[in-house]
Amino acid sequence: MKKDGGLIRNWQLHHLILPDIEGLEEEFLVTFPGVLLDPGPLKFSGTVVEDSAGRYKPGWHMISSYICSIDRERGVIETMNTIYKVIDEGNDELPDMGNNILDVFY
Repeated sequence: MKKDGGLIRNWQLHHLILPDIEGLEEEFLVTFPGVLLDPGPLKFSGTVVEDSAGRYKPGWHMISSYICSIDRERGVIETMNTIYKVIDEGNDELPDMGNNILDVFY
């Protein structure tokens, strides 16, 4: 069962571009099954309102693991290990920010 990630506001979706290496997408899918790959894998970031899992304090900025599903009508984003409730409209999908987003530590 996935953890309850709590409430997130001011969220943004981030596209990650896989390097153009033959076979990488297949290997990526084996390692991260169920990840959204069209047009590329996604992560999201936002401001924590409440974290039921106790990982973040209110007001902290977070970045998720890879996204598996997005339900905009219900305001739910499911990642590899957590289900988040987003409480505003968010900034939708941003253009590719490069894989350096993976190097940001919070």
